[in-house]
Amino acid sequence: MLEKTNAIVIKSLKYGDTSLIVNCYCEDFGLQAFILKGILKSKKGKYPKKSVFEPLNIIEIIFSKKPGNNLGYIKEAKLKFPYVDIPFNINKKNVFFFLNEFLYEILKEDKTKNLSLFKYLYNALVWFDSNKRISNFLIKLMFDLTKFLGFQPNLENENLSYFDLRNGYTTNTKPKGEYIKGKLKKTMILLLGTTFDKVVLIKLNKIERIKLFNYALDYFKLHLQGFNKPKSISILNEIYNPT
Repeated sequence: MLEKTNAIVIKSLKYGDTSLIVNCYCEDFGLQAFILKGILKSKKGKYPKKSVFEPLNIIEIIFSKKPGNNLGYIKEAKLKFPYVDIPFNINKKNVFFFLNEFLYEILKEDKTKNLSLFKYLYNALVWFDSNKRISNFLIKLMFDLTKFLGFQPNLENENLSYFDLRNGYTTNTKPKGEYIKGKLKKTMILLLGTTFDKVVLIKLNKIERIKLFNYALDYFKLHLQGFNKPKSISILNEIYNPT
């Protein structure tokens, strides 16, 4: 039986000399794996171009998958939203490189439909391609994603002095473990409470961005079982220049 869905490409791996295994986060099915046999040497017209399956591409696919089989077969695929700026913008490409690894880490066990999460990611990627000021984008997205994964910060008492990373709430008692305080705590609250269009109004210098970015990573490490910090963290230095 053929199924049709929108999807976001999360990971592509070469399989043998001519094939690819592609992981896609699907609107209707969560994370799914597909094999594209012979795509690396297929004749024109037999398969979509390999470039369709570049990481974080938003695509539309028609596929089949047999019960009990971990790998599905993509019959047709096309770009749903071709990126205009990302392929030519080195800062955005660096963010994409990290974000691709990060999303695989947080979605690798999510094999069920999560329509709200898919729509959020779809709209976030479209916004990112269309806007120039992107320095705070990644940090906002990371904290936003906690809403969909079940460990959103508890900010009911947002005026308290500390945000306890391990326990996920604000407190006036200095935590024994990691915590956020002062301007960075206020900024985290602002990021969670605003839109992407307004996030550019939040002023952070390079050092503050790096600190808040690392706090976000630590928060995922503390609350998401099996989460490994992406190895591509170092390539993000360029995007943290004040803009």
